[in-house]
Amino acid sequence: MALKELFKRGIQSLLKKKKTDPVSGDTQKLITYTKEAKQLPAKQLAKQDAQLPVKVDRKITDDLLMGETKQPAFGSSTYDWVMKKGPGKYSADEWIDHLTSSRKVNYKVFGKNATRTERGPKRFTYDKGSRFAGKEATINKEELFDTNLATFDDVGNITGGLIGAAKRFNLKLSAQDIGNMIKMNPVNRLKPVEYGGIFTSPKVETIFKGLTSKINDLTLTAPSTATAGNIIFPNIKSNLRGLERAIQSGDQNSIKRIYEKLRSDLAALRGQEAFNQNNKVQINGIMGGLDELVRISKGGGNVRPVKYQNETSYTFQGGNNYRETVFVLDEPIIGNSKSMANMGHYGDLKNNLFHVRYDTRITPDGKKAMVIHEIQSDANQSIAKQLTAKEAFKGERRINPFQKDIELDLLVNSRTKLLKDMDDAIAKNQFNKSRAISDDLRSVNKQINNTFKRGTDYGTTNKFDYFPLLDADAYGDYALKFLMNKAAKEKFDYVAVMPFNKLHFRQGYKAGNERFYGYANGKGIDKKGQAVMPQLMKKAAKFNDSKAGTVKLSLSDPKKPYKEVMKDNFTYPEAKGGKKIISEYHETASNAPMKGYKLIPENDPRLYFDAFAIEVKPNMAYTQKLYKSEGGLVVDIFKTLW
Repeated sequence: MALKELFKRGIQSLLKKKKTDPVSGDTQKLITYTKEAKQLPAKQLAKQDAQLPVKVDRKITDDLLMGETKQPAFGSSTYDWVMKKGPGKYSADEWIDHLTSSRKVNYKVFGKNATRTERGPKRFTYDKGSRFAGKEATINKEELFDTNLATFDDVGNITGGLIGAAKRFNLKLSAQDIGNMIKMNPVNRLKPVEYGGIFTSPKVETIFKGLTSKINDLTLTAPSTATAGNIIFPNIKSNLRGLERAIQSGDQNSIKRIYEKLRSDLAALRGQEAFNQNNKVQINGIMGGLDELVRISKGGGNVRPVKYQNETSYTFQGGNNYRETVFVLDEPIIGNSKSMANMGHYGDLKNNLFHVRYDTRITPDGKKAMVIHEIQSDANQSIAKQLTAKEAFKGERRINPFQKDIELDLLVNSRTKLLKDMDDAIAKNQFNKSRAISDDLRSVNKQINNTFKRGTDYGTTNKFDYFPLLDADAYGDYALKFLMNKAAKEKFDYVAVMPFNKLHFRQGYKAGNERFYGYANGKGIDKKGQAVMPQLMKKAAKFNDSKAGTVKLSLSDPKKPYKEVMKDNFTYPEAKGGKKIISEYHETASNAPMKGYKLIPENDPRLYFDAFAIEVKPNMAYTQKLYKSEGGLVVDIFKTLW
């Protein structure tokens, strides 16, 4: 059977087999969630391949939607650019030229001038009439790797992936072939698992309404001789409203404190002799309702409680509605040391790739900001520290198994053909040809053997597990855009990031944290250059007609004027000048005066600190663009990624 026919069947088989996990699809409203969306592209492509061998139509919808009409959480600008190629099928070289740029580089070999072509990132601008008209997007090397479209060596020569296989076997691909690979990128199947959040369950609302009614009834039926009740009842009503706000915001510390106060006040009422047995039964019912509310707030009502609110090394005190979101690839990753592995921090999850921790703070003019405390990848951070950019995306020490089926089919059948050619060359005494075939055969065997070996088969120093979004810039960009989307839907005004010198210095001075989070002015190491998260915010702002810069955020709830003020003392290393700085924070805040607390009203400048933020726009509630705007094929290949 001809290789071209095998290739054609491989594409069709791949598209029929690949599915998006229904749980993650349902969570993110991904494009492949519905039964129709799963089946239709494969059927259409099979029909196109069978009936239109020359002209192949493309499935084009709105920007970033990747051929679908429903809004996914994330979409690919690379898909949009691929569809600009037009109908028909194109050679591997044509696709390489379409997806990358090239430049001539002069160098010397043994003192003689030479020239080579290096591949770089492709940048394009959206056309007029587009939702992003005039906006520039970049084809990112990491997306080409994660989709298994192409892998490149350090100077940009294609070494693998679907396009690499097509080049090896002189086959042509349609825009829809490429587009389908992009849609099946494992990044499109990441599932957000939420801890904490705004609780608005009907059950909670019903319990609060019932408790309010019971307390009002108890107030009316309480004996007039129970004078203490006249003092306690107003406190109970006020604290019940406070408990409702604390549960809605996920503030576990406030929930515990208010709950204990309510129980104490109710117990004091119940202990009064003036209350009859019926009154005591009413109080017991109120206590039972409070117990149920606390149970729900801790996860008993199918809500996952937050895990690290009190870990002050990477959580900054004083905010409201503290939350955690973990991004999970909830499917086996074939070829990894463990196909379904817990990566740390969240022991109840498998293939938890990275997480973001954040809370809510207020600006001086009353606007809301969703504030990032930490973004971390337990899966990829240690790998990125050990791999150079050259090694990370070359497809040798770190191999992406997703969508690898079709390339393997081609390689296996190529090996069979090469063996026959070898026998023929030897029989005809064509030794030069046989040596060339032997080299090809060795290369094919290496690719086949490497693909699905586990890391332990190589030795830990040679091969690393594969997880998508390896680069800290990449998963930082994903987490930022996830929060931008969430903030727009929840009517926030900003998404901000905690400055290095307010929170992350608590872990000691780490240049990686200083580079990643930066300072309130957006600067990075030594307060120079650009830090990663502020730079990502600037690029996202440019793409979304927004703006990014320094804003003032509250150290604690402005509505609680009495603050427990504490201080952190930080010292830079001697190599950095040994400078000492003091950073204030609010351990707790209260509505009433308390011993040791300071009065800091909401209009007091001492209540606020500076942070870098992006302004939230309504259009951010729609599909976000996958992958950062920059980062191509030509980088510092000897520098590790973290």
